[in-house]
Amino acid sequence: MKTGLRISFASVALAVAGLAASFTVPEDLALRIRLDDTLTSVDSQIGDPFSATVVDASEYQNARVYGHIAEIDMSGKVEGRTTMMLRFDRLVMPDGRRAPIQAEIIELYHAPSGEKVDVEGAIESGGRGRKTIEHTAIGAGAGALLGGIFGAGKGAGIGSIIGGAGGLGTTAFHGRQKITLGSGQEVLIRVTRR
Repeated sequence: MKTGLRISFASVALAVAGLAASFTVPEDLALRIRLDDTLTSVDSQIGDPFSATVVDASEYQNARVYGHIAEIDMSGKVEGRTTMMLRFDRLVMPDGRRAPIQAEIIELYHAPSGEKVDVEGAIESGGRGRKTIEHTAIGAGAGALLGGIFGAGKGAGIGSIIGGAGGLGTTAFHGRQKITLGSGQEVLIRVTRR
């Protein structure tokens, strides 16, 4: 009888452990999370893991979200944007229950370098396509003005070419666009599939 009782308690304990080990997260659930790690497009690698803590005042508060970097696409030296795609793998509740998740990023809060979320849910650098054109135009205009003062019409043409190249060179000097999401960066994600 004691043996049967022990087996019964063991079965109940295993069943309870199984229930505690996994659960289901509803689709379309939005969670505000705070990154535990710093992720950058320069120092991080595809496949690097990361974690984040849920900061919502909800039943998921203090749960941990785990994922990995799925893609990094660097910009060109003069124009374009750098993108970084994050994949979310699982959510672990404070009591140990865990659920596989897939989620997309909806919003970055107060990104220090102007990073934003593109239509595919990737993190995108501030970019510089428009800035490059502005710097080139400003440089060309200033060069033409100085060339016109010192060398009439011909000097204006040469000045605009030199000034335009100077504007372009200034932007190119800054190198590729970089994404930096520091530890503590808050992100809004939405669960898309379980």
